[in-house]
Amino acid sequence: MASALIGRPLLVIGPEALFDHLTAFFRAKDAPFSPGKLVNAPDFDEALKKLEEGAGADHWGAILFAMEEDSPAALLTLQQVKAQHKGPVVVLTDDRNAVAACREEGQIYFLPTENITPVILGDVMEAAHHHFELAHSSRQLEDVQKAADQRFKDIADHFADWLWEVDMDLTITFSSSRKRPTQSAESGTKFASCFLPDEKNRIEDDFADLAKNPRPFHDNEYWSFDAYGTRLCWSVSGVPMEDAAGKLLGFRGIARDVSSKKSSADQLYYLSNNDALTGLYNRRRFYDELTRTVRQAVRQETEGALVLIDIDRFNYVNDTYGHELGDKLLVHVAQMIKDNVRAIDFVARTGSNEFAVILPELGLQDVQYRVKAMTEMFKSRPMPFEGGTITFSTSIGVVRFPDQGKNADELLSRIGMAVLNAKEKGRNRSEMFEDEQIAAYDNTKRLEWLDFVSRCLKEEQERLVLHFQPIVPLNEKTDRALFEVLVRMVDDEGELVSPYKFIETAEEFGLIGKIDALVTSRAIKLINRWEKEGRKTALSINISSRTFDDEEAVETIKQALKDEALPTGSLVLELTETALLRDVVHVRDIVADLKQYGIRFALDDCGVGYSSLNYIRQLDLDFIKIDGTFIRNMHRNGQDGAFVKALRDVAKEMNIKTVAEMVENEEIATLLTDIGIDYAQGYYYAVPGPDLPDEDETVH
Repeated sequence: MASALIGRPLLVIGPEALFDHLTAFFRAKDAPFSPGKLVNAPDFDEALKKLEEGAGADHWGAILFAMEEDSPAALLTLQQVKAQHKGPVVVLTDDRNAVAACREEGQIYFLPTENITPVILGDVMEAAHHHFELAHSSRQLEDVQKAADQRFKDIADHFADWLWEVDMDLTITFSSSRKRPTQSAESGTKFASCFLPDEKNRIEDDFADLAKNPRPFHDNEYWSFDAYGTRLCWSVSGVPMEDAAGKLLGFRGIARDVSSKKSSADQLYYLSNNDALTGLYNRRRFYDELTRTVRQAVRQETEGALVLIDIDRFNYVNDTYGHELGDKLLVHVAQMIKDNVRAIDFVARTGSNEFAVILPELGLQDVQYRVKAMTEMFKSRPMPFEGGTITFSTSIGVVRFPDQGKNADELLSRIGMAVLNAKEKGRNRSEMFEDEQIAAYDNTKRLEWLDFVSRCLKEEQERLVLHFQPIVPLNEKTDRALFEVLVRMVDDEGELVSPYKFIETAEEFGLIGKIDALVTSRAIKLINRWEKEGRKTALSINISSRTFDDEEAVETIKQALKDEALPTGSLVLELTETALLRDVVHVRDIVADLKQYGIRFALDDCGVGYSSLNYIRQLDLDFIKIDGTFIRNMHRNGQDGAFVKALRDVAKEMNIKTVAEMVENEEIATLLTDIGIDYAQGYYYAVPGPDLPDEDETVH
């Protein structure tokens, strides 16, 4: 016992007789403690004086406070002693009323003065000491938290933009005070009510989609009125908030008044959203509107359709009559479409000879009726010109939402099949996308990717390629050059395929563990080979969430580590929050197991899920990689900079190194260096490549 108390002074507040009695305990040969010094304070005034003089150490090993009764003076002294946090307090008393009064003051450690023994005294002092140490650490963490909170408050109160936070009902829970869309934008106000009534549905649609698929968002534009009735445009960006278990709590972000830029950009806005020839909306605006319309249909449980109109043999018209007449035909078709749609329908020119119509809130029979009428209209209305008329036909595809597609990409891929079907059946007709084609199309694509990944794994030496991107030290001295390993696959034409195209398939069909094990085994061999060549390197590998559930893959990685002993710290495994959310205890055990081989661990994409701080606390991490969404705009966004600095502060307290991702210019690199970030990674330093860049290639 008493290892924590050895060498620490003890203060006894009470009569000299009690002090002498306790001193005898400490001097006994069988006493289970060995304090450095015993100090007596026979009365309360003397006790406070001793406390102010200090113990000759950061705090007392224990303060033994004798209290014969619950007198006001004794209780007041107890309050003052505890408030100074100079050491753990143990009250010595036989008076029940004194015990009750002390408990009301939050005192939890007591000893009777009668029949006290050295063992009992030692046990209670040890328990009180450990409790005090924990409370001391907790106060230090609270001080760090208070400092971070105050830092954020200072920034928010003096920030030129609006900082906001909402819960899942879109009720504002935080609103900075300097500049707002409206003065009523305070806690308790609905977020949508801060903007124009016309924006309400769009805002609710946007956040409903974010609630289903939480992710950062950038530069959503919503309009409001100022106090004088002038329209203001706000560029709104934000990130999801989650609790430690990953449950979505709401969103927080920043809104910037961009009205002055908008007034000079009205013409640019029109050109960026509209087709210059026909005046219809262009493909970019069409894609956004389709996304919004389908999202609203899903939320409101309504149905609608997407119609794609392709002018048959349009190149023949251009070649025969010239491009000027071809342009007139496009205008002619556009006008016919506009004349035969409802006010709520959306019409766009999506290609050189393609037009799209979004028909919201329309059932199957009405869709069929309208498409049939549209087909007949094109047949019966040739385009007149000075030399006669141009007769033309169209191939029309139709797909219904949300039954046949719950997002824009699904609908566009399927309506393309419907148009192709109409052309194959002779053109000059319309075709509905059939439900049976959905499963066949999706399964075909999935099986094609499965076949591709499987073949690449069988021929992994030729088809599995590693690329490397340097992780550059900013404020850290290291004797090893650090690189992230990025895996690519080679298709049948010899082209590289990025991970986002095959990782989902590999995870779905249980192949991701094999990929991770192969990449890790190769990395281990490369490190040792370069080590023999005199090049000291360290490689960092991203591990999929499913790999830790694959016992065979984990064992393969362990065996590779056993077969080829690595220099300590030369291999880093990057974990994502998705891996941790599955079973943080299981992941923690694997981390501890692999650490014995000299492996270091990093938390990737830190800050996105808002469970990051919990994982930093629970896991034995060596690095945190701050997600690039907080890095890319930190030179323009003070909130991002404050967040990055706060993460740096937490990591530094826990002796964890920080890595900034997606560094793309010198200004951000300089900011990160000034903040104190340890490492940086991004295109500013080097793009990923199949060979390790020389040191001077990553220096700017």
